[in-house]
Amino acid sequence: MSFLRRPRVRSLLAATAVAGGLVLGLATPAHADYNSPIYPTLKACNDARPKYVSSWTSPQACHKMYNWNGTKVVGYAFLVKTRY
Repeated sequence: MSFLRRPRVRSLLAATAVAGGLVLGLATPAHADYNSPIYPTLKACNDARPKYVSSWTSPQACHKMYNWNGTKVVGYAFLVKTRY
């Protein structure tokens, strides 16, 4: 522990601790808003929703997913939202 008696080492450790505290203290929380995988049927979509419930996230209602030009339903998905 004799290396802690050196002023440069102490100031470097103090600066590192302050910088780490600033990074953790000022960081924005992660947002989990994302779409689920596409399920082939509405029943499969509704059955999968409980798997996405946690203390941080909650699934929204299932909705139809269309092909690229909006003419055919290709499956069902839901949005997973962050709880605040």
